Amino acid sequence: MPPSDLRSILKTITEKTSVNFTYSNNTLPVRQRIAVTARDEQLGEVLYRLLNPLHITFEVINEQIVLKKEKSNEGGMEIDGLNALFQKISGFVKSKEGDPLPGINVMIAGSNRGTVTNIDGHFELEAKDGDVLIFSSVGFAQQRVTVSGNGIMNIVMISSATSLDAVAITALGIKRNIRTLGYSQEEVGGKEVARSNAPNVLNALAGKMAGVNVTSPNGVDGGTTRILIGGNNTIQGDNQPLIIVDGMPMANDLARPYDVRSAPTGSALYAGNNADAGNTSAPKDFGSPINMINPEDIETISVLKGPTAAALYGGKGANGVILITTKKGNKRNGLGVDYTYGYKTVDPYRYLQLQNEYGAGGMVSLNAPQYLTDANGNNPRLTENWNGMYVDPKTGSGPYGINTYNQVGWPGSGVSWGPKMDGKMITWWDGTQKADVPQPDNIKLLFRNGMQSSHNVSLSGGNEWGSIRASFSRLDNSAVLPNSKYYRNTFNLGANMKLTKRVSVQLTSSYIVNQYHNPPQLGNDDGNSWMKRLVYNAGRNYRGEDIAIYKNPDGSQNQLTNFPWVGNGGATVWNILENNTDQNRRKLLAGVQLNYEATDFLDFIFRGGLDNNTNELTTKNTPTDVLGIKGYYAHGVERDNASNMDFIGTLHKDKIFGGDFNGKFSLGGTIYQREAAGMFNYNDNWAMPYVYSLNSGTYLGNPHPTTESQLRKRMNSVYSFINLSYKDYLFLDITGRNDWSSALPKGQWSYFFPSFAGSFVFSDAFKIDPSVLSFGKVRIAWAQAATDPAPYQVNYTYGTSTFAGQAATMLPGSLPALNYKPTVNTTADFGLVLGFLNNRLNADFRYYKGKSRNQILASPLPISSGVSSIIVNSGVLENSGIELILRAKVIAQKDFGWDVSLNLAHTNNKLLSLSDGTDRVDMASAWNDGGAHGPVISAHVGDQFGTIYGYDYVYDPKTHLPLMVASPYGKPEMNGTLYQATDGLVPLGNSTPKLTGGITNTFTYKNFSVSALIDAKIGGDVWSGTYATIMQQGQARETLKERDGGGLPYTTPDGTKTNWGVILPGVFPDGKINDNVVHYYYKYMPYGVWSSTDLGSGVKGSDWIDRNAVLENTWVKMREISINYQVPSSFIKRTKVFQSASLSLVGRDLFYLYTSLPDHINPEGVNGAGNAQGLEYMSLPSFRSLGFQVRVSF
Repeated sequence: MPPSDLRSILKTITEKTSVNFTYSNNTLPVRQRIAVTARDEQLGEVLYRLLNPLHITFEVINEQIVLKKEKSNEGGMEIDGLNALFQKISGFVKSKEGDPLPGINVMIAGSNRGTVTNIDGHFELEAKDGDVLIFSSVGFAQQRVTVSGNGIMNIVMISSATSLDAVAITALGIKRNIRTLGYSQEEVGGKEVARSNAPNVLNALAGKMAGVNVTSPNGVDGGTTRILIGGNNTIQGDNQPLIIVDGMPMANDLARPYDVRSAPTGSALYAGNNADAGNTSAPKDFGSPINMINPEDIETISVLKGPTAAALYGGKGANGVILITTKKGNKRNGLGVDYTYGYKTVDPYRYLQLQNEYGAGGMVSLNAPQYLTDANGNNPRLTENWNGMYVDPKTGSGPYGINTYNQVGWPGSGVSWGPKMDGKMITWWDGTQKADVPQPDNIKLLFRNGMQSSHNVSLSGGNEWGSIRASFSRLDNSAVLPNSKYYRNTFNLGANMKLTKRVSVQLTSSYIVNQYHNPPQLGNDDGNSWMKRLVYNAGRNYRGEDIAIYKNPDGSQNQLTNFPWVGNGGATVWNILENNTDQNRRKLLAGVQLNYEATDFLDFIFRGGLDNNTNELTTKNTPTDVLGIKGYYAHGVERDNASNMDFIGTLHKDKIFGGDFNGKFSLGGTIYQREAAGMFNYNDNWAMPYVYSLNSGTYLGNPHPTTESQLRKRMNSVYSFINLSYKDYLFLDITGRNDWSSALPKGQWSYFFPSFAGSFVFSDAFKIDPSVLSFGKVRIAWAQAATDPAPYQVNYTYGTSTFAGQAATMLPGSLPALNYKPTVNTTADFGLVLGFLNNRLNADFRYYKGKSRNQILASPLPISSGVSSIIVNSGVLENSGIELILRAKVIAQKDFGWDVSLNLAHTNNKLLSLSDGTDRVDMASAWNDGGAHGPVISAHVGDQFGTIYGYDYVYDPKTHLPLMVASPYGKPEMNGTLYQATDGLVPLGNSTPKLTGGITNTFTYKNFSVSALIDAKIGGDVWSGTYATIMQQGQARETLKERDGGGLPYTTPDGTKTNWGVILPGVFPDGKINDNVVHYYYKYMPYGVWSSTDLGSGVKGSDWIDRNAVLENTWVKMREISINYQVPSSFIKRTKVFQSASLSLVGRDLFYLYTSLPDHINPEGVNGAGNAQGLEYMSLPSFRSLGFQVRVSF
């Protein structure tokens, strides 16, 4: 302390210790300046050194320190008495799992005296008998302990996820007690996130929070993750929550810079969710930006549910907000070093189940399947006619003399309706003799165990003036398919610094480098999707011999002449191993926050942040020829920079309006800006062999102009909020926000939206007996949020393309809206929180209902207009739901505990109206053809969001049986084989689940803890293209019944009597019930013709019946099991090296307890991570991971 007068020094001691001094006016010297220093000393000793040279004595009288001038007959000062008044209190603070908790605030109630626990969770401070110590930290319930003579305290902190009275981070980073909140909020600690071993921080939330649904379409580490809080608020916009990292909004767009596998048909830059709308031909998935956040750097994750909780963020928070707070160090002795090593292996364990009795062969005859041989005695591949349909190479047609397309769809070369694989020696495609035997493991070809390792080292330290933490992390991942891997380097810095008594600053910075090499391809990608190759193109006797010989000795591609399993996937092995696409993504996420306590009633916050991203994508396809000129090279670069600045001023006053009211009034503003640009070009014919360069291309008369895209958007905001409380049991929050968005037309930039939220702790207000009700709170909220459109949707701009081999300027394909308005969401939220048995049993119920008006949609226009669509404000989408959280401390003993947490959620998401004369908005089609061959995912007026549309049977109104075509193709002998199909697409199901939830059991015994999480989704449908394919192609196990003689008596055209027959359910137009026994072929891929066509010919207007592949998708999964061991502190101290150590074993996505989908089809393997959920085609197998983590502190 610098030299000062004695009166000022005593005032400082009072502020720091809450002790009061009493003295007369002439006791203290007036002008004399005194210097004194003290650290970790008892108060009596400090006062003696301060007052003795001044001949002033003191004594303790009724907890007052009385100062008097020294007289000659006085015996001295009561040092012992004062020291007895203040005693040293020390102890350890741990979690319920036994982990030491650094950074816990320990304050004496009613004073500003306190301390912070160190890396071991240890604390020390001086307090008086009767003082109340408050232990608090974000993410934990507040603990209040009274000092009662014992100087040792050991405290166990309870996570706020299980507490009704905890400190949580809310909108704009403001810390508040949960009891005061009028909306729903949940939180999870960073340690739990890091220990989960999840692919990213969002996956770590799966099953742990009510109404929070996490989807990973391909299930591969590093892939895109979709998170939805409650239901959908927009049809074609982004429904994912806003992600805030240390106050900075972080873009988590699903858009990719470019699909660099082939020449672009248009810029994919910032295509939003439509870039991954869910069709089965999605580009390679390089993952979400959230994958770049290192779990080891996270302090807490707080989820604000819905617009009521996130009202201060405006339209960006209409879907809820995920607040991520990173670590910034803790007070500890000296500089601490923390090191974590993690390792896991990923096992593809749940492969598609297929039949292994019958081999390759198409539906080329209704007779017994025969091995086909050509003039040379080889077994030829099935031939194709002009429209690509497989036919008998001898007759040139299929069953009944008609090609297979018009009877059973479009089979691939993997059709397995051939002879039984009984070991007969046959001439193989390469001319060798081989036994025809099943290959039950060919579905596993190329798959391998994935591996991931991570190293994280951090340096941290702190004292009463602040704390700092710096860390470096390295993650390496090898995927489950060859030639696919990624790595991530993360440099992180976080600091809290107290510059003066009233000024503090927080600094955060993360620089991340993420390199992804060849993410696995899935879905309907021809020549690149390995699962499509295995199922659609490879028969059940496929041996995988092309894997070893796909390349010639000279390095060129082996064309594999006569290779039977080709179709669209003939070069798949070459494509996977020789064609390489790399993404190099660099992110700088940084922020600074300045807190200024101007007075005891006025605070200011200044905050600035940036999120700068650079993405570079490069494709290098190895030349297929020996000269090295038939290769492919593409290069795309994207820059995406965002900045955010906040200013908040807060007036606060306790005990107003008569003393029972407390209040805060805050006024603030935000400036958010995002700028992006991207460029792309490619070449596929080279002048210079093996030179991967844009300058190497010859273009051969077809120039490839560089594609460039730019984006710029700015939003200015002003907001205010009032927080009022009455007697600490009645709370009211009122907010208002006005945004000015550059994405709206001039003159319509501005829009305002309010909110209010109230909380009433009735258990305190009515003083309910705690033995009856420990805690009771009602909360109610109402909010509006307005969402602006994507940039340039209001502008009519030209684009670039080529025409007749020349660069050209093109008109846009869509017209902007004439009178643009933001989408306005209005939501009401009600909640009830109850605690019983001293809060050992808690319940949290939530009901919400909202409507989003003025949906921003692309409405189709006739081609004669010159454009394909126009942007309109149209439609009302309703989003309502209920959530229930139950938590119980079943056992709470000193050495053993058992906690249970259950969460359930039901969502009702319905499109109420469309105003442009249509009743349906399509979001994705399976084949990216607008539903020409079905199915599509749509929003339909009156139906739940995510309706699956497709072709269905036409049903007889009397019998409710499907109508069949009489004498199809003019052939009476074909009666009973062909159905009437609907003229257009009709509703077949809905992808929205009826119920989602999870249950977590946590057991603790001394230094051990075991946690098990079960995740579930009940109800909801999926169109499974995989199921349709394996049925059509004779690969499903169901197709064995009749082939093994389990059918009805049936005589083949050559007179052979069999038990292969089936009678398909149906009725003819004349009312006659179908009783025709037909070949089993027609059972497994029911086919139909549109009822508006000439049913006599049945040649035109034919299509698949999609109804049969729409399946219920219910599943219950063992999501996570973790075992944690904290090395005892007594042992750690004896090492004199470590400060703490722990070991964790984690199994994730271990197995399904139940799934309604057949044949081990992946129930979570939907295509796409956008709004259109419910389409599945050739998804990868299910994966599970097993791993461990070792943590040590020095």
